[in-house]
Amino acid sequence: MPALEEDQIAAGGRSLLCEAATQQKGHGAMTGRAGQVTAELLRSIPLFNGISDEACLQLAAAATRRELAARGIFFNEGDRPAHLHIVTRGSAELFSEHDERYCTLTVVPAVAPLALYSILLDRNPLSARVLEPSEIIAVPAALVIDLCGRDASFSKRVIYALASESHELIEDFKSHRLRSTIERVAHWMLRGDRRSGDTGRIVIPFDKRVLASYLGMAPEHLSRSFHVLASAGVEVHRRTVTLSDRAALSEAAGMDVPDRFLQPPKKT
Repeated sequence: MPALEEDQIAAGGRSLLCEAATQQKGHGAMTGRAGQVTAELLRSIPLFNGISDEACLQLAAAATRRELAARGIFFNEGDRPAHLHIVTRGSAELFSEHDERYCTLTVVPAVAPLALYSILLDRNPLSARVLEPSEIIAVPAALVIDLCGRDASFSKRVIYALASESHELIEDFKSHRLRSTIERVAHWMLRGDRRSGDTGRIVIPFDKRVLASYLGMAPEHLSRSFHVLASAGVEVHRRTVTLSDRAALSEAAGMDVPDRFLQPPKKT
């Protein structure tokens, strides 16, 4: 790809690490539908699947399950967290706003806890909202913290979950600070492809504006990057992304080309 073209896009992306929030306003609201949480449902969440029957029943009895409309906010930055929230269906965005600026820190898919660190800090450093109609389980924070003090195995799971969250945020921060706009988009595609089993096809699970904010760029720079990466075998149709030359895409991402991308395709 032409160096000048990439540099121009990269310069625009670096100056817009957090895009303006004016087009992101208009939050949805929670629906009125709520339900009970069964012990079986709670155990289906990896964080809780090793706890004792007694603890599981106690948490399930105190937890609530709610369905939220798209863009429904369920906690706000600066508030004291009363619950640990877990996405069981759909996806949620952790974000921050300041004046007219807006930044997506991470997108959490099902099934995963949201901002586990906040219940230990007793403060929400970010706001959270769902990106599509979703189901959220809320477990009282006090019970989760109490269980950490009584169950060493559960405490270990919490530590691993916190380490995973920290690692993800650090990798994203490094990508935003060290990679050009096009490299960030290419890197995100390769990570998504890896998680889906190297199929060469990924689906953007949320609005492209959210993806642009998550990658630290304006929406027009994301669209421009899609166009430039066509020369690396990328085809984007609505939310479906097809990768036909992942070796070239790895080079566009500034990465060493993995051996698995250098092997000839298997004959069927």
